[in-house]
Amino acid sequence: MFRDLRTRVTPSRRALAWVLFALLLAMAGYFLSKQTDYPNLHRASYVVLYVAGAIVGIKFLAFFVFDPLLREHKTATPGFARDLIVVLLYSVAGWFILKNVLGVSVGQLLGTGAIAAAVIGLSLQETLGNLFAGISMRLDPAFEVGDWVEVSGNLRGGNGRETFIGEVTGMTWRTVQLRTENGDTDIFPNRAIAQAVVTNLYVPSGLHRRTARVTVEPNAELHIALDKLAIALAGIPHYAHHRPEVVVWGFDLGGAVLEMRWWALGFRHGRAGNFLALRLANTVLPREGFPLLGPHGATTLHPRNRELNEGALRQLLGKLELPAGWAQELRGLIHIRHVAPDEGLIREGDPGQSLFSVLSGSLRVVKPVERTEPHTGLYWETLAELGPDDWFGEASLLTGAPRNATVVATTACELVEVPKSAFESCLRREPQILERLVDLMETRARAMEEPGAEAQVGRREQWLSQIRGWFGV
Repeated sequence: MFRDLRTRVTPSRRALAWVLFALLLAMAGYFLSKQTDYPNLHRASYVVLYVAGAIVGIKFLAFFVFDPLLREHKTATPGFARDLIVVLLYSVAGWFILKNVLGVSVGQLLGTGAIAAAVIGLSLQETLGNLFAGISMRLDPAFEVGDWVEVSGNLRGGNGRETFIGEVTGMTWRTVQLRTENGDTDIFPNRAIAQAVVTNLYVPSGLHRRTARVTVEPNAELHIALDKLAIALAGIPHYAHHRPEVVVWGFDLGGAVLEMRWWALGFRHGRAGNFLALRLANTVLPREGFPLLGPHGATTLHPRNRELNEGALRQLLGKLELPAGWAQELRGLIHIRHVAPDEGLIREGDPGQSLFSVLSGSLRVVKPVERTEPHTGLYWETLAELGPDDWFGEASLLTGAPRNATVVATTACELVEVPKSAFESCLRREPQILERLVDLMETRARAMEEPGAEAQVGRREQWLSQIRGWFGV
């Protein structure tokens, strides 16, 4: 029922069709040339033969010379450059036929036909405007085929300002073709593009900052909301030197407007980040006790974090090989955290003062990589998988070292977070436990090392010294 506008006739079939058309013209010219009793038909036969020869010659040059050269040089506007060259060749062929076959002086023809030329020029005003607008855009190229652009302006001739976003799929002497993210093809005259504001979303650096905003109730602990949301946004693929951030942008609806900022590589990556940022904001803020504001008031809170019961706490201490007697003292200081899918939990380079144990769900240790499939953007490459009974973050808890990796939730998870403050008083009272903690770190480090790797000399002593200094033991 529907046809795909991107489907084209193959070059070989197109060339064959033009050759057959030229042969038909040549045959018509040949038979007309036999009509010697009619001088006008005889002259028309020569015109037809020359036209057939011009068509065959120009198509031959375009197919075997221009197209391969333009593809080899990877020009940004092969269709536009090819069209200009072909039009120029046809103009030269037409001038030659008029002068040498019909005996018409082109200069006199243009001089005596000034009024006709003016009428034709006015009738072709839109076409000529598109042609010269296309030439000016190619002389000063701001985008090329494959770029995603945002076109904003009075694109339909009305008073309203419209915005279109799409990938440039074609550029000809008359139009620019954009394919939207919905798969539609929008065709804009060159004049409309030349008069609009065009934002190239793929250049110059490829990285573009994207933003989204939410409004929360005023709160004395608003800085905590900023920190928690910023860490959650670490689930958006990003470079370590371009981490997502959250700031107070302004005030609206009687509340504080939080602006989430992140850097995207390409439009599609930015859109995916926008959807994820809004989902995380609407999940994390109500869960952490910060209601969102809308036209109808504040949203309902959905707190899910809770204290760890004594049985689960004793089990956790057993995993860490710590005294079971600490359970009573640590109760109320260690909590269960819920994490949404694709939510960031820790960020590489951040200061860390807690350890996490996975109760349910799965997480992954990741690093960013650039890819072009399924679209240009940043993606997470998984370095390690974490599941139930795994723990991570012990290096930051015990030594105060910055986080050495980024961890993102793959599914909805339940975690136990053990903060530094929960251990301080216990370690100061029983400093001999430090040896067990260093054994834990040593075991984890050996598990992460490649088989056959040499053990680092003095590593244990260095960790023991860092732990003593960090806890003030």
